[in-house]
Amino acid sequence: MRDIDLLWDVQKNIEGNTICPLGDAAAWPVAAAIRHFREEFEWHVTNAQEAQTRNYGLAHYADPIEAIA
Repeated sequence: MRDIDLLWDVQKNIEGNTICPLGDAAAWPVAAAIRHFREEFEWHVTNAQEAQTRNYGLAHYADPIEAIA
């Protein structure tokens, strides 16, 4: 759980504190993911075994299209 808080702190330290616009652009997706899906991140931390074995319908999402057809 501390890693989630650490990610939040790091993105807050980057956002608005750099002269490079890429710094802000890199921090925004992290902030949005934690803001909108923090409970899901926490579930994966507290239920690590189930998260690794459960199929969320994404078992073959990275397979080449030829392999699926």
